[in-house]
Amino acid sequence: MSQELTGKRLADVPIVVLDTETTGLDPRLGHRIVEIAALRLENWRPVAEISQLVQPGRKLDPGASRVHGIYDEDLVGQPAFAEIAGDLLALMDGALLVAHNAAFDAGFVDMEFHLGGYARDNHGPMPANPWLCTLQLARRRFHFGRNNLGAVARQLNIRVDTAHRALADVYTIAAILKRMSEQLQAQGVETVGDLFQAQGGPIYAPPPAQPVALPPLLADALASGGDLLIEYAASRGSSRRVITPKYVTTGSSGAYVVAYCHLRHEQRTFRLDRILAMAPVGDR
Repeated sequence: MSQELTGKRLADVPIVVLDTETTGLDPRLGHRIVEIAALRLENWRPVAEISQLVQPGRKLDPGASRVHGIYDEDLVGQPAFAEIAGDLLALMDGALLVAHNAAFDAGFVDMEFHLGGYARDNHGPMPANPWLCTLQLARRRFHFGRNNLGAVARQLNIRVDTAHRALADVYTIAAILKRMSEQLQAQGVETVGDLFQAQGGPIYAPPPAQPVALPPLLADALASGGDLLIEYAASRGSSRRVITPKYVTTGSSGAYVVAYCHLRHEQRTFRLDRILAMAPVGDR
């Protein structure tokens, strides 16, 4: 898709500006989206938008709530991401995606589509659209000193309303992009391809985690959607609990199993090397 966009000016391509608020910082460790907003622009005019709180199926980290002001009780009764995924994909259709710190949003959006049962295109990111990043443009071409969204907006004389809520941030990002593109045109940065080059290349969601050698019982549970009884070694000693594994991923400390924990009635993340024993639930 990026080849279809690279020779065109921003005003001549559909743009979807997107922002997410999340339970924490890393989707590979089971963190999820709790709010998403997306604004579609055509010829710089808003034509459609989505703004939705999302039920993540797990608790928020307290630090995340302090940043965006969303708490577990705010998400009771909200739809899961899978329930809005179709509308979001329709909004994104054929568009250049834009975010402030696009790699962060791209990773979360890709993981949510994956968990919602949307197949990755030839194992590539979902959606396959390329991302433009106002944070990368600020760092590489504007040198403001501080590059968080509010600081960049102030440097460009753009008013900021409610920070760290998705829809307000989306409108701020859209205004920043327009102002940046106007200033960069004077430097010969005119097309989408020029903007990709200015930020260091188009951004896509990170590749899936490297394959991990799984115990056969865990592999079977992942394939069948079955439950496992595990004995898990935590900091306060070992415990037994029933889990429904969702996916396996890797992080700095090794491999992790992201699963629904029937003991806690929410999604939890378990280090694979701390699972001391496991058995199909039928064998309890």
